Amino acid sequence: MIRNLPVKIVVFVITFICVLSAIFYYGNQDIPNVGERADEIISQAQIYSPERTASAEIPIIKIGDDTVYYPEFEFYLLATKKDFEASLGDEVWDVVKNGMSVEDALKSDIIEEIARLKIIVNQARSEGYSLTPEEEDEIQRTAKEQLKGIDPMLKAKYYLDEELITGIYLENYLATKFFDGFSKEAGLKGDEAKKIFKDAYNSWENAYTAEIYWENIDRIDISELDVDGK
Repeated sequence: MIRNLPVKIVVFVITFICVLSAIFYYGNQDIPNVGERADEIISQAQIYSPERTASAEIPIIKIGDDTVYYPEFEFYLLATKKDFEASLGDEVWDVVKNGMSVEDALKSDIIEEIARLKIIVNQARSEGYSLTPEEEDEIQRTAKEQLKGIDPMLKAKYYLDEELITGIYLENYLATKFFDGFSKEAGLKGDEAKKIFKDAYNSWENAYTAEIYWENIDRIDISELDVDGK
């Protein structure tokens, strides 16, 4: 079933998601922000079973002309899983609050943050923002370095390849660059900059309809995602 609704570098994957959370006041304040452990997840060198967790072709969300597939969504799940379990215990995924499980709440959080990121990136490009060749080269080098220490079994299981990691870094870097430029042009900083950016985002969002493939999302069991190779 599809539901429709309107809608330098490792640090930017973490930082921009945290910026989004701060701007939009989204998510449970008692649990870690999405993306806090992204760098840790992709830098571990553990031995995993080569069995794939799911097909890379499974669609998760479509925003405008952009479709996000399972590997990208899984990256953010992995980046958050350890924080949740460290803060709330391994049984956190069985917890239900206000009629919604922690697992479903996290998945919804990530879906909303990804949707926002894609819309902001598209807006940035439409306003002429881009990365310099030097920035792109540095991002690609960083992605390669992060991947060097990862066991091939881990990369195979979770689709942690150069294309995926570089793409995530590129989008987050560009979105951060856009936010900084937008704030500078408005002559604002801090909370005032976040407020005007949020207001602008609300108008950009009206141009989009997101198709969310909940039947695919619901099949993913976060507790089964093995980030420690045990």
